[in-house]
Amino acid sequence: MESSTPTNFGSYLKDKRVQKGLNLVQLSETSGISAAQISRIENGKRGVPKPENLKSLASALDVPYEELMRKAGYL
Repeated sequence: MESSTPTNFGSYLKDKRVQKGLNLVQLSETSGISAAQISRIENGKRGVPKPENLKSLASALDVPYEELMRKAGYL
């Protein structure tokens, strides 16, 4: 099982958001997760998101849900 720290996952999430050309507000609007919460995740100031939030982020970023679950350390 690949373990992930909040900082590692946050960096990964930010990279995916930037690759998609989205700012925090745009990702927030698309995912339904507050921009403040996404910022805390990206900066490692909040733990790895719950699976239901990962599902929303995966959809908004057009990334496979399983990939986010793996990066978050759930799989």
